[in-house]
Amino acid sequence: MKQIPRETIEEVRARNDISDVIGSYLSLKNAGTRFKALCPFHKEKSPSFTVSPDRQIYHCFGCGAGGDVIRFVQEYEKVDFMTALQMLADRAGMELSLEEGGEGAGADKRKLFQIHEGVAQFYQRILLEHESGEAGRTYLATRALKPETVKEFQIGFAPDRFDALEKWAQQKKIPFELMEQAGLMIKSDKGHGYYDRFRNRLMFPIRDEAGRVIGFSGRAIVKDEKSGKYVNSPETPLFHKSRVLFAIDKARRAMADSRTAIVCEGQIDAIRCHEAGLTNVVASQGTALTSDHARMIRRYADEVILVLDADAAGQKAALKSSAAFIAEELSVRVASLPAGEDPDSLVRDHGADALRSRVADAVSALDFLINVMSSQEDLKEEAGLMRTARAVQALIAHAPGAVQRDRMVQRAAERLGLATSALQRDMARKKERPAPDIPPEVSAVPVKHPGEEVALIQMLFLHPAEVMPVVADHLPPDYLTDPDCRLLLELMLEDPSALMDSIPADRPEAQRLAARIQVEEMKLRGKEASPAKAAQDIVMVLWRQVLTDRRAQIQPGDKDRMDLTLQLKRLDQGWEHAVDFLVV
Repeated sequence: MKQIPRETIEEVRARNDISDVIGSYLSLKNAGTRFKALCPFHKEKSPSFTVSPDRQIYHCFGCGAGGDVIRFVQEYEKVDFMTALQMLADRAGMELSLEEGGEGAGADKRKLFQIHEGVAQFYQRILLEHESGEAGRTYLATRALKPETVKEFQIGFAPDRFDALEKWAQQKKIPFELMEQAGLMIKSDKGHGYYDRFRNRLMFPIRDEAGRVIGFSGRAIVKDEKSGKYVNSPETPLFHKSRVLFAIDKARRAMADSRTAIVCEGQIDAIRCHEAGLTNVVASQGTALTSDHARMIRRYADEVILVLDADAAGQKAALKSSAAFIAEELSVRVASLPAGEDPDSLVRDHGADALRSRVADAVSALDFLINVMSSQEDLKEEAGLMRTARAVQALIAHAPGAVQRDRMVQRAAERLGLATSALQRDMARKKERPAPDIPPEVSAVPVKHPGEEVALIQMLFLHPAEVMPVVADHLPPDYLTDPDCRLLLELMLEDPSALMDSIPADRPEAQRLAARIQVEEMKLRGKEASPAKAAQDIVMVLWRQVLTDRRAQIQPGDKDRMDLTLQLKRLDQGWEHAVDFLVV
């Protein structure tokens, strides 16, 4: 399991001032000791999003979002905790190990990241500056990519030599064994010596969601029957083709904003789309799109639009990919391109609007399947209709959600001229595919927490000297009914000054609540206008709830019931009468 020392996490927070980080995403306006902005997590006309530099937290009074700098990056960039931590570490110039296992494994993986970044820079220098990159420059000129696009995607060139990386590694004092582990060099069959994996190819660095180079895809610039058009990095500790989407680091924000991902086949297709302003585009890495890809996209988008080649192979890939995405409860549409065109050629020859029009006209995966089947089958004949119906039912069976499945059944019945009940009966006879385990999404609606418990936590945080003795001595944490309030109470009883640092990464609602209590104006509850007296009143309310529940479970006449009744009466008489038995 991946583990990061708490001290490292605290250092990442300390070296990333929350105002600077959020200010790089949003337009912050000074509001006294705080900053305000329009919330990026829900639509609003007046700013309710607040950043507190002194407490290093943010909180939205509209939707309830809140937390520390790491939580903000997670929510804004739609990434997990480890990726957000890595992004902030990179921003601060820190080295961060996110590895499994011991210290040695982490160190090796960190070196692999450094090697990949160095090789990407090396290949780009070859393309842009060195005479051995002339063939790459000549080929790239035929693709008419803008110079700034080439630099943005760090496109490079592997020279037509077997020892280019050998000399680079020697200069950098990197062992050849590590270059082999990175998938960049291959050991000779003769048992000694190494040679470059990529030669005479245009090089596309492949990056993970955090923007780190994890592998390469090399495109041949001359036709060679002995090798493929593309050569990709092999499986390495960093690179797993089934879990890689090209340009995901650049597309994820646009995907999250539009809740739509556009998926094409090749790197140049994706790059051309980004250059044309379609920035929510990613590309598969020379493999079929899988459930891993679907789960990656689902973190950012609800809908996928497939833009694949119009030939038979492209149709087959679109249908197979559709099933994988539907199984993850994604809405899937398929955009058809003119014969012989791909996104790159369509944009280059006819402009970005030509591709946008095709994307806008994309049909559902179900309609696409029926269109393909109707071009191959005579739906007026019983045999052709049955084969089409079976194909349709197989696609619908991948949908785990009843709403999506029912909608697809209705549409299929409409297109095929069948009764909805007929399709449903046929599908009911087949074993239903189990629904995948899908993590719950964060709700934009603020979670309701018990008012007394929230108030007590807030008083404890803002006035620890006065409230701590009341709570620590007289209130067991398990008397709080809300799990997030209970967690915050337990953490503050240990160390109230380190609250945000102590909340586990997998408790986002607790982080939001902690941010909320620090930025909201405190309203004292109770008869006395002092934190200690107000805390005493809340402690007695919580005790009263517990004692009342206990008494309800005991038969009348029982001695314990009589004792509980006496304690409740003493609570009614006030703190001074009850304090002797309110002891933890």
